[in-house]
Amino acid sequence: QWLVAGAQPGDILFLQFSGHGTQVQSRDGMEADCKDEALCPTDYKEAGYLVDNEIYDLAVTPLQSGVKMTIILDCCHSGTAVDLPFMWEPRHGNWTEECGSPHTAGDVQMFSGCEDDQCSMDVKRHGRAGGAMTTAMTRAIRECPNFTYPDLLNRLHQYLQEDGHEQYPRLTSSQRFDPRSKCFSMCEGAVPNMNPVLGVGAPPRHQPQRTGGFLGFMQGFLM
Repeated sequence: QWLVAGAQPGDILFLQFSGHGTQVQSRDGMEADCKDEALCPTDYKEAGYLVDNEIYDLAVTPLQSGVKMTIILDCCHSGTAVDLPFMWEPRHGNWTEECGSPHTAGDVQMFSGCEDDQCSMDVKRHGRAGGAMTTAMTRAIRECPNFTYPDLLNRLHQYLQEDGHEQYPRLTSSQRFDPRSKCFSMCEGAVPNMNPVLGVGAPPRHQPQRTGGFLGFMQGFLM
């Protein structure tokens, strides 16, 4: 709340989380896989998880047109962990609308460390632990500060595959802009609102619920 409070057009916001993530049963029926993605703050045992639609309501909904926010989530099950409505599909070169998230006016893009049903790995560099996706992003930005959004996403995939990681980073957005004509920047290039109707999203596309396996083990461990 403190991050977005009083934000005005032209303001630039940045939100980054590197830690534990999990999935919990969805209570509102708005998730395609019947699960909510959630962050695990250090006090989650006392205060609870920070669930995707709660993050959306707190950090995305209040933003006005012309306010830019970049989110980086390097944690397990982070693919749609902010419930932004548009997901970039590298194989097809277009946006798909993923869920029933309402459309909002602010300009928000998120890079997540993996798919909703995947785990984000840790790595060690110079004797210090860190997130594999954060490490890959730092390396990519240092290599080329002017990557377009799809090129940066592709480079993250490349670096993670080279290091033997199976996680698949994702790019989601609150606006359906042309990412191939825009360079990645956390400080410039706010996209004005392009959603013709605010507060209305596409209905969820229900899929069979995933159960058991490593995902079930991790959720039980965190709970």
